Amino acid sequence: MSLEDIEGASPVAAGRAPHAEPVAYAEQRLFALSPFNLWITGVALYAILIGAYALAAADGGVAWLTNTAKGPALASSPRVASILALILVAVLVVQRYTRLKDLEDAPAVTRGLITGAIWRPYRQVTNRLRLWGLFGMVAGAGWTLFLLARQGVPVAVVVWFTVVGALLGGAFFRGLELSRGAAGYVRSVIDNEMRIDLLRIDRLYPWGRSAARTALVWFTVSATCCLFFVGGGLTVAVVAAPLGAMLLGFWAFLGTLLAIHRKIRGAKAEELDRLRDEIDLAKADLMTDPSAAPKLQGLLAYEARIDGAREWPFNPTILMRLGASALILTIPWFGAAFASLVVEHVLKRFVH
Repeated sequence: MSLEDIEGASPVAAGRAPHAEPVAYAEQRLFALSPFNLWITGVALYAILIGAYALAAADGGVAWLTNTAKGPALASSPRVASILALILVAVLVVQRYTRLKDLEDAPAVTRGLITGAIWRPYRQVTNRLRLWGLFGMVAGAGWTLFLLARQGVPVAVVVWFTVVGALLGGAFFRGLELSRGAAGYVRSVIDNEMRIDLLRIDRLYPWGRSAARTALVWFTVSATCCLFFVGGGLTVAVVAAPLGAMLLGFWAFLGTLLAIHRKIRGAKAEELDRLRDEIDLAKADLMTDPSAAPKLQGLLAYEARIDGAREWPFNPTILMRLGASALILTIPWFGAAFASLVVEHVLKRFVH
């Protein structure tokens, strides 16, 4: 989960505009300082990355097109470069979108907490986060150099891939660390500060929306990784990357909501147990207390409402959005690639 605390209350909870962020880590500051909106900034970042690759390719004499049996096609190096740049920019844009929406929902989340508690989804940058980011950059750059070694790739192009690989590695490991830290903060709030009103479970829907947006970040990674299927075969690495990102997305969604679900069920069981004790007492007084009958009817009606209360902090709309983001973004790629592979092997068997 790409959430990071700032010192003090969130901007929205403190009465500031959602974009008025006194502290933000580098990825978020990039968008906060941009004179353009989120989407234009994302397009500009992609154009800058591709422009830098074009200069490197021109310096190294790398061709953009190659001839295939089906005609001219994008060469391997620019195809991979365009996909890597898209993964990096898409993740940054969706992270920023998630952050802004979480800030907008901060007051609504706070209303679902005990009196005096304030939802602060952004923690300050820690040394642990910096270390994981540095580790990811070193790992990403090292892995890129290992893959490009002895391939005769021009130096300028190697530099471009190494820089982008470092940025992707750093973003990935920072994202994992942010997810881990945010999950711990969320569990602490759920256990110690969340207020369960069984008649107003809808007050917990912002938690479901936030979890779905967090999952969207990982689904975006999964979908953009699936672009490697285009023009390539199904290998372990090609399948593992998008599948792993999709699983992380579902974990981000279910990890939060399962904890809330358990808390709702606990509160529901406790309240029903109390109510049924009162119902038993009212039944025992039916023959001696004239007010026992209407009291019993009220208790039975209230018991029915509590028993029928939702046990999950989301409505069908939130669940449909989550499913759509997973199904529409990623699963069709797997299906298309698998079908293509099957057809290819079947044709080979019959032709040869």
